[in-house]
Formats: sequence, C-alpha cells, structure tokens
Amino acid sequence: MSPIETLNLLIVDDNKNNRFTLKTLIQEYLQANILEADSGIMALKILLKEKIDLILLDVQMPDMDGFETAQAILARKKTQHIPIVFLTAAYKTEEFMQKGFEVGAVDYLTKPIDKLQLIHRIKTYTRFIEQDRLHKFELERKVQERTTELLDARNELEKRVAERTAELYLAKQKAEEAKTLAESANLSKSQFLANMSHELRTPLNAIIGYSEMLTEEIEEAEEATYLDDLKKILAAAKHLLGLINDILDISKIEAGKMELAPETFELSTLIDEVVSTIRPLVEKKANHLTVKRPTRLGVMHTDMVKLRQMLLNLLSNSAKFTEHGNICFEIQRHHAEHGERITFSVADNGIGMTTEQQKKLFQPFTQADASTTRRYGGTGLGLAITRKFADMMGGTISVDSEFGQGSLLTISLPSQVHIKTEEISQEVSLSDLLPGHGIVLVIEDDVNLCSLLKMELSQLGYAVAIATTPADGAKLANKLRPDAILIDVQMPNQEGWRLLATLKSDSRYSHTRLLMVSMDENDQRGYAIGVTDCLTKPVKREQLISILEKYHIGDDSQKLVMVIDDEDLLRQTMATILEMEGWRVFQAENGQVALEHLEVKKPTLILLDLNMPVMDGFEFLNRLQEREAWRYIPVIVLSARHLSPSEQARLHNYVETIYHKESYHKEDLVVHLHKLISDPTKARLAEKEERMGIGRITHTTQEYKALL
Repeated sequence: MSPIETLNLLIVDDNKNNRFTLKTLIQEYLQANILEADSGIMALKILLKEKIDLILLDVQMPDMDGFETAQAILARKKTQHIPIVFLTAAYKTEEFMQKGFEVGAVDYLTKPIDKLQLIHRIKTYTRFIEQDRLHKFELERKVQERTTELLDARNELEKRVAERTAELYLAKQKAEEAKTLAESANLSKSQFLANMSHELRTPLNAIIGYSEMLTEEIEEAEEATYLDDLKKILAAAKHLLGLINDILDISKIEAGKMELAPETFELSTLIDEVVSTIRPLVEKKANHLTVKRPTRLGVMHTDMVKLRQMLLNLLSNSAKFTEHGNICFEIQRHHAEHGERITFSVADNGIGMTTEQQKKLFQPFTQADASTTRRYGGTGLGLAITRKFADMMGGTISVDSEFGQGSLLTISLPSQVHIKTEEISQEVSLSDLLPGHGIVLVIEDDVNLCSLLKMELSQLGYAVAIATTPADGAKLANKLRPDAILIDVQMPNQEGWRLLATLKSDSRYSHTRLLMVSMDENDQRGYAIGVTDCLTKPVKREQLISILEKYHIGDDSQKLVMVIDDEDLLRQTMATILEMEGWRVFQAENGQVALEHLEVKKPTLILLDLNMPVMDGFEFLNRLQEREAWRYIPVIVLSARHLSPSEQARLHNYVETIYHKESYHKEDLVVHLHKLISDPTKARLAEKEERMGIGRITHTTQEYKALL
C-alpha cells in the first residue's frame, strides 16, 4: 500500500443533478476518483468491486433509503470501516440526525450544499484517511522488516540446530558404540562367571558330596583313622565354595538379579547359631568373644539367610584382623522415626584402619592394601556384599576405626522388611510318609553327581534312571513316565531350561513332579515356568528326602487312578478332578502306553476311553484279561461313543460302569470312584449284582460340557 494513492469517493443520490453538482465541486478543489450510484442497490454492487475510501450518501431515496443502505454497508466486514457522510435537506436535519448517528454515520451535510463547508469536510476526512494509510504503510514496513529479521534468525537457528544435531548424532554414535562394548564386556564377564561357576562348583559339589558320604560311613563303621583328614577336605572344599559363592553373589547384585526371601524368625535363635559358627574362628587367633544383647530380642521379619551371612561377614572380618584381642558383638532393639530397628555392632581392638582405607572398605575386590591381602588373604567381597544386602533390606552399615586401635562396624536394619513380591506359601505335610518304589529320572551332565544322586535315591528305595544329555532325558521321560524328574537347568547352551519348558508344556507330564536342580538358591525362573520345586547344589541328602516326601513321590498311600484318553483336554480335566479329590493320577494317551506302565504303576482303578489310536479301549481290555494280576483292576469306561447292544454285551464282564462323556454326572462319578477305591473287591461284587438285577448304569446330565 502506498500512502499517496488517489482518494476513491462514492456519491450515492437518486437525483442526477445533485450528483453532478457534488462531483463538480469536489473535482474543482480536490484530486479524487469519484464514482456515482443512483440507488442503494447500485452502491452495494460498486462496493463489491471497488475499493472506496469515503461515501457521501443521500438519506431520502426510493426503494432503499440512506439508512437501510448504510446498515447494509456497515453489516459487511469488508466495508464496515468506510466513513459515511449523510446528505439531507435542512428541514429534515433534526429529524434524521439522531437516527443517522445510531445507524453509524460519521457526519451530516445539509442541502443545498455549502461549497466551502463541503470541501472543508472532505479535506478533513482526506487527511484522516491519508494518515491512516501512512500509519498502515509504516506498520507494514516494520512488520516486513521484523519478518525479515525473524527469517534471518530462524535460518541462523536452523543452521546452529543442524550443526548441534550433527554433533549430538556423532556423540550418540560414540555413546552407543561405548555402550555396545560395555554390554559385550559385561556379557563376557557374565558368561565367564557362569562357565567358571559351573566348572568350579561341579567338582567341588562332588568333593563335598562324597566327603560327607564317606564321613557318615566311617562314623557308622567307627573307623576314625581317616576321619580328621576327611573333615579337613570337607572344610577346605566348603571354604573354596564360599569364595566362589561370594564372587557370584556380587555379580548377581550388580546385575539386579538378587532378591530377598523374607521370613519371620526368633532373633535369639539366629544369634546363637551365628555365635556358635564363628566362635572357633575367633578363638583360632586367641581372641575373646563377648556377646551383649537384651534378655528378650523378639522376632524379626527379614531374609534370615542373608542376615546370617552379613553377621558372619562382620564377625569373621574382626576375627581375621585381630590377634590376642577382644571382639564384642552387641545387638540392640530400639524405636526410630520410621519404625522399630535393630542394630548389630561388632567392635574389636585389632589393627584398625586409616581414613583412606575406610573409604575403600565397601568396594568390591578391594582390601586395605596389597600387604593386607598377602598377609590375611580373602577376596575383599565380604563387606561389599554386606553393604549391598543392607541396602536391599532398607538398612545401613557404617564404620568407625582408628589405625592401630581397632574398628567398630555397625549394621542398622528395620525389624520388618517389606518387599513388593508375592510370597510362595509352601505347606509341609505333617504325616510321616515313608517312600515307596517310585520312578525318579535324573537328567544331569555331571557324571559324578549322577552317580551320587543315583546312590542316594536307590538307598531311599526309588527306581532311578540316569540321563546325561537332554535328548536322552526326553527319551527316557517318554518311555518311563517317571513320578519325578530332577533336571539340572545349568547345562550348556540353555539346554536344561529348554528341556524343562518342553516337559512342562507336554500334557503327558502335567502331573509329573518336575524338580529343578540349580546352583542358585534364589533362581525364580523355574517357578515362573511352573516347576514343582527347586533343589540347590550341592544337593544334600536331607534336602532330597524332604522334597520327595513333601510331594509323596513313590508313595502308595494315595491310591493311583490311571486315566487313558487320547484327547489332551479331556484327560487333563479328569486328572484335575481326581487330584482335587486327593488321588494320584497317571495319564496315558492310548492303550499301548497304559499297558507298558501297568506293571510299575499298579493302578487301583482305570478310567478308559474306547476310541483311541494305536490301541483302542476294546483291545486294551482284552490284553488286560490276559494277565492274572491285571484282571481284577476295576475299569470304568468314559466314552463319547454310542454303544450298540453287542458292544455293551462285549464290555459287560470287563468293566464296572459306562459313562457317556457328553451326559454324565460328575458327582456320581466321584462317589462311585470313592466306593471302588475304598473297597474295590466289595464294590465289584455289588456292581455285578446290580448288573444282574437292573443292567448297566447310565447318566443323562450335561455337566461334562459345563465342566470344560
């Protein structure tokens, strides 16, 4: 927009002479572009096409007067800013003035038009219009300049952002490369630790196992010649195993894989155990141990195993660096701001530590200095692990020491540890269950440990099968259908884990006890897969007996029901129903598999489907009658097949009852099973009498479908 543009003026009047007079006067004194309209309608049409700066509008016009025209002009957003000057006769001025201003007029001129007044008024409006144009022009210029500055600034900013982005991208690439290298190094470290733990702990477990077994045999034979030597071997092996466990513990803590297993226990009992364990080590260097504690310590809810390890670390540390001195172990229970806390303090008058040594005290693989390591030994991990455990329990550990005078180490822990994990409730049977002749399959790549487990299990009365590879283990599991399978999950290339997952997903082993054998007592992955329980290496005889008795493995006090059905879902559903009633279950997917296991499993009762591949129910019943020992096992048929009279007659002398899968009553079946299992001979006689009197029992409800 230019500030010196010619003024555009619109004259609206129905009188041609008036328009001519106004146009002549204006052109005589002003330079303006004048447009004419003889009606309001024509004026509106011109405004649609032309840009108008000022309107001279006659009020009295036919059809559409000046007021209506002004209202229409001011109603449009594009023309509402144009100033309107009304033209009216003098005798009408007072009458129209108020109405005109209400409509939106800026001024009035009366007819006949005074030449000087007209020119003066138009010049005044022209100055306003030109000033407005000049202001808008200046504003647009400033906006344009500012826009240019902003564009330049934006371009500069984009340039800098691009440069910074390139720098950040390079830095990110370097960071990712460093991260990849670090992860690779950490993976290598983890693989090394895992491999070394397996390679080192496997022979150590064998040494410990055989040493304990030989010690028991020598003590029973009362031949003490080699007993001391065996105990030294056992102690040395356990010490070395402890060092390896420390290295693995710190590795798991750093990886965030260490978890707490809190339990409630009497603190006095734990303190007595710790003092009893540590006293020989304290007295070995002629030290005197003093224990200070309240008469009543009460209970504590925390990870007892890790707390015992922490206290032993503190006491063994003092015993190691103190000779011919005093060690004071003090326990206090007190109330703090955030609840009750328990402090464990160990004070000694040993060699003490400098300020610099105290700064490095809780760092992994770090001792006071090289001379300390040479003189006293150790890995420098005990106190580092203790601090990590204290942090996990919501506690603290502190040190106060003076070189040459002694040290004071203090652990402060909450009496109740709270963690956001679900606790696994394990109910132990109180009944005294003796092991029977069950089948146990051991899948373990360590030949020595296999031999040891086979010896232990055989002595307990189990039939034991050994597999040293996962492939052989899978074959034996399919062949033997054992009562329990012990699997070492730490075989190379994750093969143990894969086999465990395969067995767990196979419905044929859904009721087999899968026992995971691992070096890591805190490994929860097995429970996530669904194993029955976990045994920790080295597997101790007491632990093995406890687990086998806990799950009634090989125990015939619970009667066994053999379920033979080729449909996985139906077979598993029936097995679940039976187990809920307290019975043991063996599943077979066809008659051939059932026959192969009849001799070993010795079922009290058989639930049989008729339509199956390989060997159907009819052939199975025929084979069952061939053996005297099998002939009197009660058989109940569960079949979807609609039997003909001849088929019913064929089954008449061999089975107790026939239930149709789609129309039997679950409660009737359970009651019938209870009766057969509680007294199978009497039940069979009753059934025969019932058949002779009223024929075969059938049921007509739809509960089996509802159960599924």
